[in-house]
Amino acid sequence: MIDAPGRKAIRFPARAEAAARDAIARSLKTLIALQSSGTCIGIAGGASGGDLLFHELCGELSIPSLLRLALPVDRYIEASVAPAGGDWVPRFHALMERLGPAAVRVLDDSVILPETLTAGAQLNIWQRTNLWMVNEAIALAPHRTLIALWDGSAGDGPGGTEHLVTKAPEFGIDVAPIIRTQGLFDPAQMPPS
Repeated sequence: MIDAPGRKAIRFPARAEAAARDAIARSLKTLIALQSSGTCIGIAGGASGGDLLFHELCGELSIPSLLRLALPVDRYIEASVAPAGGDWVPRFHALMERLGPAAVRVLDDSVILPETLTAGAQLNIWQRTNLWMVNEAIALAPHRTLIALWDGSAGDGPGGTEHLVTKAPEFGIDVAPIIRTQGLFDPAQMPPS
């Protein structure tokens, strides 16, 4: 996610958005070039930052994508889109409109994850959503690759990018070279906190 204004620990400042977009585009184009047959499909959440950039780029590259939300739309926007400010909420709504209802799902009690994914663990909603997307990827594609935009640190709580990057290889999902957010901006140019 793009850092909320005033965030103490800088991970992904808004001014790094263009560099992140370029890096995700390069990663997507590399994966497309390596694909020998079949079609590509993207699966991601809709958080401000990497998720929305990924979906927007999929649209530009004519790659269908699926939007998977951990919470009902209004609560998801409040938790994962609006804190970044700027135009992220309108972009989220534009994505929902472009994808249409068939490509958007919200995690609820009807989503049953296989025991092979959960290993009986008690999972929070963010961890469940990661494994839900892993399960969908396994069901949809014979070859799966995770593109991750990440600072390499643990998140603000269980789940998030660290969890997905760790779990994906356990289920046969390749991890493309991680796009490190620290490489997208010069920390020396950050305003003092």
